[in-house]
Amino acid sequence: MAGETSGGRPVSTVVGMDGWDGYCCAILANVLSLLVSPPSMHFIPHTAALSVLALAGMAHAQVFTYKDWAVACDNTRHCEAVAYQSEDSASESVVLWLSRDAGPNAPVRVQLDVNDSGDSRQLTLRLGSTTLKGIALGEDLSPAQTQQLLAHVLVGQKLTLADGAKRWEVSLAGSNAALLKMDDVQGRVGTPGALLRKGKKPEAAALPPLPVSKVRAAALPGTSKADEALLPAILKSITPRDCWDDMPDDNDPETSITRVSATQVLVMRECGRGAYQGGSGLWLANSKPPYRAKRLTVPMPDGEPSDYVMNASFEDGRLSSYAKGRGLNDCGADYAWVWTNKGFVLTDASTAPLCRGMAGGGYSLRTYTAEVLP
Repeated sequence: MAGETSGGRPVSTVVGMDGWDGYCCAILANVLSLLVSPPSMHFIPHTAALSVLALAGMAHAQVFTYKDWAVACDNTRHCEAVAYQSEDSASESVVLWLSRDAGPNAPVRVQLDVNDSGDSRQLTLRLGSTTLKGIALGEDLSPAQTQQLLAHVLVGQKLTLADGAKRWEVSLAGSNAALLKMDDVQGRVGTPGALLRKGKKPEAAALPPLPVSKVRAAALPGTSKADEALLPAILKSITPRDCWDDMPDDNDPETSITRVSATQVLVMRECGRGAYQGGSGLWLANSKPPYRAKRLTVPMPDGEPSDYVMNASFEDGRLSSYAKGRGLNDCGADYAWVWTNKGFVLTDASTAPLCRGMAGGGYSLRTYTAEVLP
């Protein structure tokens, strides 16, 4: 799903598909590519839709892919990286995950995991001629193990996890570019704490974390049976071209209605459905005629609005979405927003841009975070 241009600039691509699944994946590819290239190169559908949140000032996510590695840095300068087995490898799916907060002297967290470990609980990690025993899957390596692994990553071609006869090989192709990108975003290049290019600049030169946005969710009044009875009439008031052309009423689209204030309700309607996912639109409407339903958009980590929400769910004021990169569900992106007095505000986002057979959507990299106040 990801690759590089001839100039080394990261881009995202999607396995070709037909119908709504292909359209869903095209939306996902557009979202991912917005994170790695200028917004002017991309089409956002329904540009006349009502945006419920001013996006100015939002710190944008950064996502990069280099060969078998991917890096994401969020709105706080927190960065994460993953590496998988190479695409042509016979190895079963395996992932190396690195995480580092911004700021001087911030430690590096490292974990390893595999797709199907069977009865394996602790494995052996081979770093060239060095062997580390007692590696627990999905748990942080010790500081000493982390330093040994990072030293090998800089010079090796692969690292191997072993459990008896079982072998999993993590590719290190693209590791230098990925680590340099993490250092660059966090202002560590040339400092003693840099992952790749260490130097004599003071450690204090590393950039500090950016502040976490604080979001206060609106208290919802609760949805009554009378509100639910409004749904057919409000749906009829929505312009068909907003959604109906993609999924007519006779396809039994999923719909929902939620009261968000004393005078307004939020309507969600499925606009398209494929073999493994569907997309919905959102409308804000008056709870009494005239309904005046307005199409909503939600802010994405790159700062751009989106008016389709994939595999959406709205419960207790929280809108969640997960877009699969392909039917195997080994890559994709997920998001969450809360409803505020100003509309939907992004609170969480992550992406798994490389499709390498890892179950459960792949290993997600955080691209946005916010603190939801009680």
